[in-house]
Amino acid sequence: MKEYRYFKQNEEFEEALFDMELTVIEDSFKNEETVYIVYSDTDLTDIFKSFGIEFTAADINETGWEEKWKEFLQPGWLTDNVFFCFDAETPAPSGKAVRIIPALAFGTGTHATTQAAARLLESVCQGKSVADVGCGSAILAITASVCGAEKVYAFDIDELAMGNAHENIELNGCKNIEAWAGGIESLNHHADVIVANIITSVLKVIHGEVIAKQPEYIVYSGILQEEYEEFMSDIDISDYAVEAVEEVKEWKGVRLKRC
Repeated sequence: MKEYRYFKQNEEFEEALFDMELTVIEDSFKNEETVYIVYSDTDLTDIFKSFGIEFTAADINETGWEEKWKEFLQPGWLTDNVFFCFDAETPAPSGKAVRIIPALAFGTGTHATTQAAARLLESVCQGKSVADVGCGSAILAITASVCGAEKVYAFDIDELAMGNAHENIELNGCKNIEAWAGGIESLNHHADVIVANIITSVLKVIHGEVIAKQPEYIVYSGILQEEYEEFMSDIDISDYAVEAVEEVKEWKGVRLKRC
């Protein structure tokens, strides 16, 4: 397996990766330059070159990935009441705790889009059924569970991500989370709340199916602030009202409530 890194977002390129069922991991270590990472068994050299994107590639065994993440990742607050950490032993200073094993999946709690989504999700979970679309590490699904959701559905098209998701669900003892590999079309249960922390181009693609599920609340995150107005004008929210918006760094998340 190869680790591919690039440093400038390209939505058309990321749509192509999405079609290949590959996950783009976006993060910044020690608040330094944002890096975009893709792990794949398939050689992606030609697709990078076709989009004119500069990249680096390395065999995963040569990247020292696991030890590198242990060095850079520090526990912190996902919301004002939910603490995140990367082991089973670190005690939460107060409130609730979400424990994540860093692996080859997006979502460690350190990224602004995850924090925005969690803050919007936290107050609408109690007693609800929640679906986490493109769940990655399942951090938002676990957040929903610890914040009082009755039932949680977590799924991602990336089977590699789902291995990590299952590990994290077990680590947190969340018996009410059902997790599987699949896209939004695989959700055959009603969800009162649907949350998706994905790039805007993919949010637009799945929005029709999200609306068709008729959730009470929709939480979207992964929207750059300069893209927010265009994104909101491009999606049909005629049956919904904007209830809350959360800004973290250069990112925005939005919570919609069914009218």
